[in-house]
Amino acid sequence: MRTILASVGRGGLNRSEDVRLVQELLNWYIRPPQPPLVVTGVMDSRTLAAIEVFQRRVVQMHRPDGRVDPGSHTFAALASQAEQPATPHQ
Repeated sequence: MRTILASVGRGGLNRSEDVRLVQELLNWYIRPPQPPLVVTGVMDSRTLAAIEVFQRRVVQMHRPDGRVDPGSHTFAALASQAEQPATPHQ
């Protein structure tokens, strides 16, 4: 499994490669009617909102921080979603 090298999201370094990976991983979780993220490698408001929703619903953070750090619970949960047999939405 690939990993991020620096933080992504609110206050993060937001390296293009890291943002792209987080966007790809978030798309494994996003289900219709919500459209998938466009994987651009650019941190935008939609990606930030998707991180916060993921943190609230999956990681069960009461106060999502909108940030994914290497080795964090949020990244571990994102990575585990991608290991499920379901296919991502494109």
